[in-house]
Amino acid sequence: MPEGDTIHRAARRLNAALRGEEIQRAGAPNARSPLHHRAEELQGRTLELAEARGKHLLAHFSGGVVVHSHLGMNGRWRIAADGRLPAGRPWLSLASGRAAAAQTGGQILRLVSESRVRNDPGLMQLGPDPLRPEFDAAAAAVRLLEMGRGRELGDALLDQRIIAGIGNAIRVEGCFQARISPWRPVDELDRGEAERVLLANQRVMRVTVERGRRPRSIYRGTRDPCPRCGGRIQSRGQGDANRTAYWCPACQI
Repeated sequence: MPEGDTIHRAARRLNAALRGEEIQRAGAPNARSPLHHRAEELQGRTLELAEARGKHLLAHFSGGVVVHSHLGMNGRWRIAADGRLPAGRPWLSLASGRAAAAQTGGQILRLVSESRVRNDPGLMQLGPDPLRPEFDAAAAAVRLLEMGRGRELGDALLDQRIIAGIGNAIRVEGCFQARISPWRPVDELDRGEAERVLLANQRVMRVTVERGRRPRSIYRGTRDPCPRCGGRIQSRGQGDANRTAYWCPACQI
């Protein structure tokens, strides 16, 4: 599943390609697209801002309309400066001059008003996003300690109502960098440890946005020794969703 850092990178690229530009061509040629009969409403509008909120991408257009996208497990945004859209029949395509963007698949793709976005219950329930400018790590640590009571750290980090944007790969690398086991009960963490693990997750996400590639030390690395101590990396499913956690028992306590 594309995680929050991937969505922030997509929003940045969408802004670089199309922000301030009038959309000259808009379509949804795939009949499976929720916007199959509405995409042309974007034609002639100007992209004012693309932003990420956790794993959600919101593209704001003139006239007070917003494209709300959530890529789910298999969705993808592709953005090009040379005007060449990917092959196939995307769920949404936007183009202006030589810049083009296309989105395929996903969990959510809808065209809604600004007021509806502001009052959307799902978006309002999202926790703070580590990549947004207003993120306060100390306040987020308190939130994690309070809302994560009775849960293991790795499980709580995936709850988008607590912190938005962290996915499985991010939490694995973030916990490893912070030297804290994903199996530690949140109740046993002090405020400093909670803040440390959130800042480590934030660093992982920032690297992805800047470089286009997420740091990978132990994620899916059970055949390789721990890069820090040489010990054996372990893995098993965690939480109700049974997402696979990877950790070094020697380094992460």
